[in-house]
Amino acid sequence: MSCYFCGGYRETWTGYFCESCQEMSRITKVYGTQEVLDILRTTCIRNKKQINNKIENVKKEQEQAEAPVQTRSQKKKDQPK
Repeated sequence: MSCYFCGGYRETWTGYFCESCQEMSRITKVYGTQEVLDILRTTCIRNKKQINNKIENVKKEQEQAEAPVQTRSQKKKDQPK
């Protein structure tokens, strides 16, 4: 049997959706259809420029997270006088 939403394999005979689509259904029930659609439209539907900008922003955030922590005294030394 296949999932009614994505066409993937269903875990049970009595359910209509696969595990992933069941989770999406639960999230939609919690947050509401309109809010979930707004999130999908603003985050998933992008043109090439927006996709590249998002990738660059994520890379910067990862670099900042991986960078060693700088103390206030180290920051003072690095600032020009």
